[in-house]
Amino acid sequence: MTTTTATVVPGLLEQLRALPDDAFSRVQYIAPQVGCFNGCAMCSQFAGRDTWGLTRDGLTGLFTALGQVAAERNLPIASGRIHRPRVVFPYLDNDIGSYRHLDHYARLARDVLGVKLRISTVGYSAHSKDLAAMHRRLVKEFTGSFDGVRFSITPYALGFTGRSGTDRQAYIDDLAAALRTYRPLLDALGHGAAIAACELRFAPLVGIHPLTDAHVDGHHVLGCGPHLLISLEPATGELPETVIERLDERTQPVYSRPGGEYLHVTSDYAEPTATTVRAGLAGTLSVPHRARRVRLHRFANADGPYWAADPDFHADGSFTALHLYPATDVRKVSGYTDATRHLLNTLLAHKRARGLGRREEFTAATGADVDAVLAALTARADELEPVDTAAAVHLREQIHPQVAAYAAALERAGYPPSLFFSRAFTIDTGQIVNQGRAENLFRGLTATNGEPMTPREERGFGQASLSTVRGPIWRITPLPLTPTGRLPIAVAGKKNQATTAPSLLVEELDPCHLSPVIRTTGCRLRRHVLRLPDGWIEHTSMKEGRAAFALPGLPAA
Repeated sequence: MTTTTATVVPGLLEQLRALPDDAFSRVQYIAPQVGCFNGCAMCSQFAGRDTWGLTRDGLTGLFTALGQVAAERNLPIASGRIHRPRVVFPYLDNDIGSYRHLDHYARLARDVLGVKLRISTVGYSAHSKDLAAMHRRLVKEFTGSFDGVRFSITPYALGFTGRSGTDRQAYIDDLAAALRTYRPLLDALGHGAAIAACELRFAPLVGIHPLTDAHVDGHHVLGCGPHLLISLEPATGELPETVIERLDERTQPVYSRPGGEYLHVTSDYAEPTATTVRAGLAGTLSVPHRARRVRLHRFANADGPYWAADPDFHADGSFTALHLYPATDVRKVSGYTDATRHLLNTLLAHKRARGLGRREEFTAATGADVDAVLAALTARADELEPVDTAAAVHLREQIHPQVAAYAAALERAGYPPSLFFSRAFTIDTGQIVNQGRAENLFRGLTATNGEPMTPREERGFGQASLSTVRGPIWRITPLPLTPTGRLPIAVAGKKNQATTAPSLLVEELDPCHLSPVIRTTGCRLRRHVLRLPDGWIEHTSMKEGRAAFALPGLPAA
């Protein structure tokens, strides 16, 4: 497939008429704004810190023109996708919660384009009277215009970090206010990971260490940091590679091999020696340690081979995956990521202790139950301290503060404790994935931006994934505007070129990586830049955004 550029002609209608049908039928992202004030270090879209958004008149003009051309072709907007047909996403490279015309967007989407919205946000500032009033109108007047709402609970949002004049307590208060405002809409939609929920994504636990891959005392042994994996049966050759053959009817990965049986020893003191191997298999290790049996797989990605121990959910719903990465010609360092989902595992354990199954709702939960989960996370850190100090520190400094902030926001928003435990509302998605700026947070364990690093990531956006079956999609968004046509990446973001005239980007994307290039073939997809009338795009600098309380976590003046 080759790149094509629409001929720039006077009038937006004529420019839109030059677009292919797919740009209307397969559009997924109609983002009225680019850029984001939240500055998340793991931003999957490389968002810049300033914003450029369509004005109210710009929104009206664009949606009216889109609707007219779509009607001329008898081609309903977003009707050609199998994933959420007739639904548009107003976010990509922006946080839609801080867009002040979102209620007008919802009205136009409903009345002009005949589509519904799915939104995702880290929240917004309760100190912005205009934003807060706009969101109240949105919930009151446009409940029927929504297909889904996701609140993203991340440790990287500027307000949560407390950096640059922000305050974590102010962030919690802002999140609570947003959750309180949106509760009628969330309840009306019905809770669910793909419908209305809070999604928690955690910082990765990364260890950079030498990796031992050897045969010791007749057993295959892998050692990295505090993790030692010993094959239960004698082995001479390399562990065969596992691939994801397909996704089953529940969209779970089907592996080509069952994996090998290994003993996983966790200890800051166990070395990969013959003495340790014999003692570990015999259960007579004298150093502080924990041991469990796991299924080990050897996978490969663009950076080279890697291993994954218990890469998927256990029968009880818990998740304890460990991934080991050897250095390669591309991957310059070796190390591990411990992807254990501590919140999920602790919630499930607490429910089991109350006689509840993994899928049952804990309707009788109280604040004391929430406190017990927070205490259990602290206790787990204490348990890990003698055998895995890195994991203990990660629990205390990363997991517990994030969960505590989320629990406090729910309580202040007036939500029942049962929702803290609800598998349909509180979604622990595990560690951040390798997309966008997150690459830097893996400290060299990935050398290819956007490349899946784990089997769960492969399921999400790899070659055998949920995304591949959906086919290419389209994105429509304004571009950064500057008199020189040049802006620093930190200001404009990596995804969007700056322009000297008001412009609209209409581009086709690979759904796996949300990139205008098909990763597997290197082919560029179709891309069009349309001229917009003057005055349709408004620029807000980071300084102006902070002054206007356009992001959550700013303390009141």
